[in-house]
Amino acid sequence: MTSVYFFKLTEKTEYDKTLLPQNVQEHCKKQESIAAATELLNMGVLGLRYEQNKPFADNCFVSISHSGDMVAVCKSENPVGIDIEKIDDTRNFEKIANRYFHGKEKEFFEENPTADAFYEIWTKKEAYTKIDGNGVIEIQKGIDVLSIENHQFQTEKINEYMLTICERIK
Repeated sequence: MTSVYFFKLTEKTEYDKTLLPQNVQEHCKKQESIAAATELLNMGVLGLRYEQNKPFADNCFVSISHSGDMVAVCKSENPVGIDIEKIDDTRNFEKIANRYFHGKEKEFFEENPTADAFYEIWTKKEAYTKIDGNGVIEIQKGIDVLSIENHQFQTEKINEYMLTICERIK
């Protein structure tokens, strides 16, 4: 089972970094990261730690993301990645798509060249790469997330944000 929690981080929200494990304290420099780690612990994550810039836990798989003033966290019994992005209509979607979209992704975006279509693909790419912690390196290699097998994606637009969860299916 996968649990997801996303929330708006406001200036009134305060999280105490000193309550986090030492390894997590050292990694979390921004309020968004401190909030995400705290909420994972609130979700029952045990043994939370960072290894090579990626969060790990003893009792589950975890992932975090933040964009704008939103933070998203998830835990699962399967390897999981999450990405949330604030939709910015001013970006040069075509230029980014030409560089990073491949195969079915390019076809999908060319048929529907909108901000929503762009962010649907982009958040899928980011969520997928967070499973193994490869991030942008994996995106630059030319993955086509619309052709990937053994992974399940769930994407949802929430107000001005796009949220995707990617889970590796056993």
